[in-house]
Order: sequence, then structure tokens, then C-alpha cells
Amino acid sequence: MVPTEFFGLYAYATQSGYASFSLQFGTPFWDQTPTKWLFGFDYGRTQPQAIRSLLQRPNTEVRIADGAWIVEREGFLPRRDFHAKLALMLNPAEAQFGMVVGSGNFSANGLRSSIEAGASFLALGEDSYTEEIAPSAVRAAALWEAGTPAQEVLDAYEDRWLASFCRDGDTEADGAQGEAVADADVFWIEAGYVTKNRGDHRPGNQIDFPRGMSRYFGFNTPANLPVNSVIGEVTFAPAIGEEVTRNLRLGNNHMEKISLPIPENHGFDIYDGKVLVFERAHGVFVMNALEVADFESAFGDRLTQVRTMNSGRRYGQIG
Repeated sequence: MVPTEFFGLYAYATQSGYASFSLQFGTPFWDQTPTKWLFGFDYGRTQPQAIRSLLQRPNTEVRIADGAWIVEREGFLPRRDFHAKLALMLNPAEAQFGMVVGSGNFSANGLRSSIEAGASFLALGEDSYTEEIAPSAVRAAALWEAGTPAQEVLDAYEDRWLASFCRDGDTEADGAQGEAVADADVFWIEAGYVTKNRGDHRPGNQIDFPRGMSRYFGFNTPANLPVNSVIGEVTFAPAIGEEVTRNLRLGNNHMEKISLPIPENHGFDIYDGKVLVFERAHGVFVMNALEVADFESAFGDRLTQVRTMNSGRRYGQIG
């Protein structure tokens, strides 16, 4: 079926989920299909940038379940958990209706790579719709009507979400202070938006590091190194697949640039919006790409020297 309306309800949204969805459906979907999205801010699991990215798309509305209340709560604790994972695809003119329900959230892991459970329904005709999909659609509509428009709470949520991520000793980086983590055994950096350097229909794998990050990888880069020069080779050890060696080089923007292992070949699926973690291990660097909430759960109490690049991306050591 070809939907003329899309309605997604998910407990939380991440930038990787937005990037994965867009990669799959492409620009024509956004241009031609009105979409509505209802997300939760429960426990701060939703990334603000995911909501901002959705709001920039045409024909798109976003609301937050109990948003006006939860944005004021310490730790974004909900009074009632919003735990939905439901997508409705409707074409009333053709009497075609689809629904997907499952355990996966609006993240790259939930949509594409994790082991999830789910079911899909296709109703052809009004009678089939009334019996199989309408009860869920009616409940979803009621939740939508009770939700808070995202524009009304997003700024406040983002301010508090960013503050909750910080640690003592945070500093602002000028894009040339990567040497601050040179001696770290474990280093992390937010991938942010990853340029589609491999084409519009494949996830990108090229990111910038702050100037001086080469010291973490064992290089002593001269200050007068010409742009587009190779700094040295870095060998990554992903969780899945063989080790991968890539050139670290100085880009035109004077940032240190590298092409990471192809994400879909090494269990990462996509890098957008994830936190990249690197750990020294006998001449190679063990690599992981985690959703922000998973990163916070695993390492949140061990972050030291959290720094911010001019782009807003954060990085630092794990003690």
C-alpha cells in the first residue's frame, strides 16, 4: 500500500532513528506524505536534535506525551510511562490501512538492527479496518489530542537535557583542543550529524575530530602540517567483523578527519546521533557506537573532562 497519512507513536526518539528512517524512505516520502509523531520525554531518553530534525521536514507535526508536565520534573520522571511503539499507515481514499506494533523504539537499533519482536497488519476495506486497526487508531488519536506540541516545550527540554549530561570541569573547546584527552585509555565523542559521504541511500562514515585528537591515537602532529595531509594510520577493532585500518588526515577545515569502519558491515548500522567510544588495546582501538541513553547508563558516572566543540558535539575521557 501507498500511505497518504503516517502516524508514529514511540516512547522515545534518537537522531539515529531519524537518520535511519529518512535513509529508508527518502525525501519524496516527506514531501508527499503528511506525518504525525507522538514521543515521550520520559527519563530524558529522547534526543532533542531528533525532534528538531523532524520539525524541519514538510508536512510534519510532533507532539510530546504529557510534555508540559514532564519537562518540569527532575530527571524527567513521568507520572505515567509512555511506552508505545506503534506506526499507522493510512490511505482512506483507497480503503487501505496498515499498522506495525512491536518492541522497537524510534532509534537505529529499534528500527533496524536490534533483536526485536513485532507484528504488522494490513486491512483492505472499511470492515477489515474497523475490526483490526480502528481500536488502536482511536486510542492513538486520543493520546495525540492530549499531547503537547513539541515547539512549546522543546527549548526548555533541550536546556535541561544538555545540563543533565554535563559533569564537573566541563570546558568549551575551540576545535583545537583534542590533545586534552591524549592520555586517556578510553575516549568518547558524539558523532552528531554524519555527512552522507557514501551517497544519499547509504549511511555516512566520515567524521571530524577536534584538532589535536591525533595525540590520542599516538601521533605527534606538527602545528604547520598542510591541510589534506595524512597524519597516520589508525586501526579499529569493531565488535563485529575484522579490524579496519584508516588514514587520519588534516581536513580543509583544519579538523582531523577519518573514515570509520563501514557501519552496516560491523554491527553499528548507522553513526548519526550515536556516541562513539574508543579504547586502546595493544596497538588497535576497540570501537563501539552507542545510543546516548545506553552510553549514559554504561559510562555516565565515569565521565571526566567533558568538552564541547564549536559544532556543539561533546567529547571527553572515561575514567
